[in-house]
Amino acid sequence: MRPPRILLLCFCAALAGTAVSSARSADDPYAALLAPSGVCGAAADQLSLDQPSARLAMNCLTNYARTQSGLTPLQPSSVLDDAGQAKLAADLSCAEFSHTPCGQPFTVVFESYVKGATSYGIGENIEWGTGSYGTPRQAMNGWLHSTGHRENILNDTYRELGIGYLPDQTFQGYSGATLWSQEFGVRAPAAAATPPPAAAPTPATPPPATGPVPAKPVAKKQLPLQHRKRRRHLRR
Repeated sequence: MRPPRILLLCFCAALAGTAVSSARSADDPYAALLAPSGVCGAAADQLSLDQPSARLAMNCLTNYARTQSGLTPLQPSSVLDDAGQAKLAADLSCAEFSHTPCGQPFTVVFESYVKGATSYGIGENIEWGTGSYGTPRQAMNGWLHSTGHRENILNDTYRELGIGYLPDQTFQGYSGATLWSQEFGVRAPAAAATPPPAAAPTPATPPPATGPVPAKPVAKKQLPLQHRKRRRHLRR
């Protein structure tokens, strides 16, 4: 008897469970948002990937959906990658499928990302599945067919993306589970403080002349001073 395939998804702070067919059909309004097999490489349809391959495939799938919708592609962020791994590790250790595992605030994994920012926006999709539901394309297919997850993926505000990925886990009583997360972000860094002007150096006192005193004083013409201006660019 074949083991059941499980697919669960979560966004914001709500839980949801669903299983979605991957068939592309004329009556599926979101089929065009899912990159066809091969577009994002062979890894997009594989299990038990290494971290770089998993992130590359999921980034490609995410940006395919965005560009199909006329949106700007998201830039990969290693800081958000770390946030995604931390969230999935907490879900695993707390044995919870949640944005707030063990009661931790949703934002705790984003602390490094938002530190020093004057403004920011963050969002998160999480998912776990067994069997073929754990591949990047099937994870993305599930997200695209869930309203809240799709809204995160197609949110024009976000500019950066991190991917969390934990394959071959035992989770919620199922072996062979794959956990995924998408961490979305946009931030405005704090403006750099304007440094105080540097103090002008004090001219050194010249040593007394030791040569013979000339019979006639030599007149010296004072040269004109050259003034310079410096321009500083500040970004707010």
